[in-house]
Amino acid sequence: MVGIAAQGARRLVLVSGEREACERWVIRQLATADKSDVLWVAASSPSSGIAAIRAEHAGRYLGSECRLLVLNMYDGLHPDAFAALPGTLRGGGDCVVLAPCLADWADFVDPDYERFASYPRTAREMRGVFLDRLVRIWRTHSAVLAVTPDSKLALRLAPPAAQGLALNGEQEAAVAAVQRVALGHARRPLVISADRGRGKSTALGIAAARLLLAGLARVTVVAAHRRAVATLFAHAQRAAGLELRQVADTAIGDGWLCFRLPSDCAADTQQPLGLVLVDEAAAIPVAVLTQLLRRSNRLVFASTVHGYEGSGRGFELRFRDRLTHSMPQWRELGLRAPVRWAPDDPLEALINTAFLLDTDLADRSAPDAGVDMVIEKLDAAALAADEPLLREVFGLLVSAHYQTRPSDLRQLLDNPETELWVALQGNAVVGVLMALIEGDLDEAMAARIAAGERRPRGHLLPQSLAVHAGLEDILRCRVLRVQRLAVRPQRQRQGVATRLITSVADWAMSARFDLLGCAYGVDSPLLRFWQSVQFLPARCGIRVDSASALHSLLMLRGLNERGTALATEACWRFRVQLPWALGGSLNTLDGALGARLLRDRDCEDVTLSVADRRDLGRVAAGGRQPATAEAQIWKALVGIAAAGVLPPESLAPLIAWQLQHQPVGRVCDSYALRGRRDLEASLRAVLEDVGLAG
Repeated sequence: MVGIAAQGARRLVLVSGEREACERWVIRQLATADKSDVLWVAASSPSSGIAAIRAEHAGRYLGSECRLLVLNMYDGLHPDAFAALPGTLRGGGDCVVLAPCLADWADFVDPDYERFASYPRTAREMRGVFLDRLVRIWRTHSAVLAVTPDSKLALRLAPPAAQGLALNGEQEAAVAAVQRVALGHARRPLVISADRGRGKSTALGIAAARLLLAGLARVTVVAAHRRAVATLFAHAQRAAGLELRQVADTAIGDGWLCFRLPSDCAADTQQPLGLVLVDEAAAIPVAVLTQLLRRSNRLVFASTVHGYEGSGRGFELRFRDRLTHSMPQWRELGLRAPVRWAPDDPLEALINTAFLLDTDLADRSAPDAGVDMVIEKLDAAALAADEPLLREVFGLLVSAHYQTRPSDLRQLLDNPETELWVALQGNAVVGVLMALIEGDLDEAMAARIAAGERRPRGHLLPQSLAVHAGLEDILRCRVLRVQRLAVRPQRQRQGVATRLITSVADWAMSARFDLLGCAYGVDSPLLRFWQSVQFLPARCGIRVDSASALHSLLMLRGLNERGTALATEACWRFRVQLPWALGGSLNTLDGALGARLLRDRDCEDVTLSVADRRDLGRVAAGGRQPATAEAQIWKALVGIAAAGVLPPESLAPLIAWQLQHQPVGRVCDSYALRGRRDLEASLRAVLEDVGLAG
């Protein structure tokens, strides 16, 4: 137990036994303690004096602090909550886990399985590999203290939050950097990145107070949940010499410290924001972060390096590129020294190991270019037993997919409907494909789904296409849906993903699957890839995904005669509806994507008559206004896109204008046109290029 007793170090106290006995053991020790700073994670409160929070609400508490954390595993080991909430525990405190006896874990049916056990499977049919691995780690890790409910061990509550305002050198540098954003040149955002417990919220709060006391009019704090910025507001109020209040608009000096939800900022574009501090930016949809770039010239984004909760790695993987494009002079500052707990904290190391929070591409072996690549199908139990390989596989998924979370690790290891392939080059993993088995539903359930009476767990692709696209027969088909596909950056565009898809398709055909499918946030490069491996578009989601800010596209590839017929029918149905959908539910879809999706469409219904061609010729010659020939222009653009005779990018603004009915100003802003004259000139040029000028 070396290091456990060190000042400021935290530990995990594993209390194993009957649920009621475990709860009573903790409650007795809290009898005379202040319970306001205790986080008890369970489905219900164990005592009238203790408030419980549900695991699925863990994100609301990120950025806050507690003196004791209790995680009741009897209500389910929710990997995302178990990975994130220890970051709220101050140094010297205990993270208490209530669990069955370790020897009984093999028979423990974790309630958390209910979240991803696909119909008709039950929680009892999950593999339990994730828990087996967790037991192995907990049995040997120095941060874990295993006890029973009759133990005399005294739980440790962390000391109350420090009342002083002492900052370490890194925090002072962060405060100064925030002040430069507010007072220096505009359009130079700051990104503060750090692991949990490094004092980001403290530095932001003190910086806000100092700026407001110096005369700044307004500082707006943006976060996914009000409670997540309690620490920031407390430090700001303390620095200003005010009594501590709840998170609420606070007058400091002659200015205001305000809290706003991301949705409020997006909805009210007239509201002044002043300096914007975005706390836990990784938990906010990338689309909203992008909107903030348009709302303010002075922004600070604070984000956790490891953890990938919420939209998580979207900040790392996608938003930084947008930030560079919009404001290329942004700067970054990292905080490394922990302030909430001691350096080399054993609990932090345990959580990172258990949930693979600290995986990094740079830590893994480089692929050997001189060695042939091989594709292997991996077994979950064998993968869990090979910790270096598991870290490499899951680390690649984390680095490549902004929505990968600890729950995905559990699904990878425990869900019997999950299949996994890797591309290996020497000892290095260069590609990973994770797929889910869907469909093959019984006739009675299929009928109820088609009638809109049931939506059982799982089976995303068959249910979506049956309910929203009228493709009811797919419910009875065996479908293998690609859920994750990741390739090392240095091996991208070298055929690795294509090799993986080909190998998986061969396996699926031999296993008598009917269809291979995928569902993803669509952009032009991804669409081109999936089309290149023989996938056909089947449905486009009508709502923009909150995390990716993209529409979801469902695609299919037939693996036998039955599957090919269904994929072809789905594609035909989709393309017939698409021109009208672009003017309605898909009117925010990128115009170039619209053009790509229209390609190869059956164009019998858009054949141009002699009169149509004459009218279009007059538009092209400038003798007739486009507004007087909208029907003819509509037909022409659909036909041109379907024929694929022009690059989709050249059609994009015209599709946005004429098919999607977007305002001219918005179209011009989106496609860098100077105004209506440029737009009409683009239309005339396209008509001339395809021989419709006269």
